[in-house]
Amino acid sequence: MNSKLPIQDFIQIDTFSDADNRSRDGSVNLTLRRLFVIYNTCRILLAIALLSLLIIPNSAELISQFDRTMFVAGSSLLLLSALILLGSTGRWLYSSQTHIFGLILFDVTLIAMIVGAAGGILSGFSVLYLITVFAAATMIRDRALATVIAAIAVLAVLMDTAWMVGRNEATINMLLSAGILGSLLFALSLLVQVMTSRLAEAEADAVNAKATVEALQRLNEQIIIHMETGILLADHTGSAICINDAAQTLLGLAEGERVHLLNISADLANQYQEWCETSTDLPEPFRIAEEGPTMVASFVALSKAANQSNLIFIEDYTPVTQFAQSLKLNSLSKLTASIAHEIRNPLGAISHAAQLLTESNTVDAADGILCDILVSNSRRVSDIIDNVSEVSRRQAPKPTDILLSSWLPAYVEEYRSLQQQPYDIAISDLEATDLAISVDSEHLKRILSNLFDNALRYSIEDGDCSRIRLDTSIEKLNGHVHLDIVDFGLGVTEYNLTRLFEPFFTTSKHGSGLGLYLCKELCEINGARLTYRRTKTGESAFRITFDRVSTPL
Repeated sequence: MNSKLPIQDFIQIDTFSDADNRSRDGSVNLTLRRLFVIYNTCRILLAIALLSLLIIPNSAELISQFDRTMFVAGSSLLLLSALILLGSTGRWLYSSQTHIFGLILFDVTLIAMIVGAAGGILSGFSVLYLITVFAAATMIRDRALATVIAAIAVLAVLMDTAWMVGRNEATINMLLSAGILGSLLFALSLLVQVMTSRLAEAEADAVNAKATVEALQRLNEQIIIHMETGILLADHTGSAICINDAAQTLLGLAEGERVHLLNISADLANQYQEWCETSTDLPEPFRIAEEGPTMVASFVALSKAANQSNLIFIEDYTPVTQFAQSLKLNSLSKLTASIAHEIRNPLGAISHAAQLLTESNTVDAADGILCDILVSNSRRVSDIIDNVSEVSRRQAPKPTDILLSSWLPAYVEEYRSLQQQPYDIAISDLEATDLAISVDSEHLKRILSNLFDNALRYSIEDGDCSRIRLDTSIEKLNGHVHLDIVDFGLGVTEYNLTRLFEPFFTTSKHGSGLGLYLCKELCEINGARLTYRRTKTGESAFRITFDRVSTPL
């Protein structure tokens, strides 16, 4: 079973909306108006041409042989009615099919007067019936009414010819000419009706196609505006021509801003240039800011011609990173759980034996020092096993919306109460009471506990002070919330920055090397980012970047 729907079915409500029906009716009315203007103009020109015959010597003599008064009356009425219909009366008349039928029937009557006054079928003026029959077939939608006009015109020709034959003004052979002319009138009416019907169907199809295209355009606009994937239309030089809302948010651009890709990201510009030259799409993740989200770009050519514009799709790579991180943690948990179980028992035996040796009276001072080293390192290995077990027990986050203005001070007090000595933990720049984030609060406590421990330890060791500072801020462009844990130690050297978050990397004699690694892992599975930076005044700080909750609590 095919589950795909034709696009016409998908947008059929939009295609046949009231607005499109009004547009279709308006198009039909516009066509009818144009036809009416052309027909009325022909009526004016015809009337002027007929009246001008009166001043041409030979023609005037021909008409004078019959009924000059009737000829002038018929031509004058035709001209007068045409001039009247030039104004608002014309708009009133062509708005109704009945009015149009009445007008053409009136014209058939005037032409019958003119033809009879000029000498009937012998004068050649009977061909004027062709104009009215043609007009009826094009402007009257009802085929029956259009055929009635043709029938009346044929009757007028035949009756006029029969009248002339009866008065011996024409021979009996003229009835054959009248019959041929009548057949021509019927054939013309039917042929023009068929052509008009097909043209109307073609016009209706064109209107429907236009409505479908417009509906598709509106649909595409709404999809592009509301889709989470960023879309850029860039020329061959790398200048962004058009950018949707998602791309503006991801790339941190102002609304309506047109920039070159180099001004957004050198990595993005290089990938685009390489793709333009080789047509090989090898997406590589990139960032436009140190604390910004990881993104990946893909490129699509709009045409095969050179120097044409191309589409660039920008996607937030964070969900992929989170999924990979979750897979990594699940795999690591199975391995670490097994290792921790196998190591813990022998380690406990070693530690217990070392403690017994320390308490023994037969151990001298030198051996006692060795026993202390053995106990100390056994505890360190035990701490490493505890941290590894923490990784193995890691479960999926359960995010909740929390207000930093109330949650953060409460946690700081909770942390202080668990310490053996008082520490100075200052909170500054808490910008607004509605600074809300979505995160697993237990995970956040674990992250902050590790970062507080590190910050206080290095503040005491390097800065000879037991205080840290917490700074909060928000980026107005993309709404990201930053929480900085600032310490007063010497900070991380450039050499160690690349390995800072690697597991088992530490510069401390007492550290396991898993604290920052665990913090980064917990941040990533909660959709946050942990980075190291220096403040404007050169202080050492770890920054946690959250996505702000759109609706304040």
